Amino acid sequence: MKNIQVSINAESKEIPLNLNIPQLLDFLKLKDELLVVELNEQVVMRADWATTTVGEGDKLEIVKAIGGG
Repeated sequence: MKNIQVSINAESKEIPLNLNIPQLLDFLKLKDELLVVELNEQVVMRADWATTTVGEGDKLEIVKAIGGG
């Protein structure tokens, strides 16, 4: 299987080719509850995760949403 290089939270990572967001989170062993994903400086809406594929050289920020008040 071919791998690609991406940046996740400013750290270079090698991941399998053609992962969508849920598959990426699974590969990284992250639970998707309360996560916000930004791909190339654009927030990816949760409804679009399954159809959004990560490509070579993409920059991702994955953060946990924290409520407060």
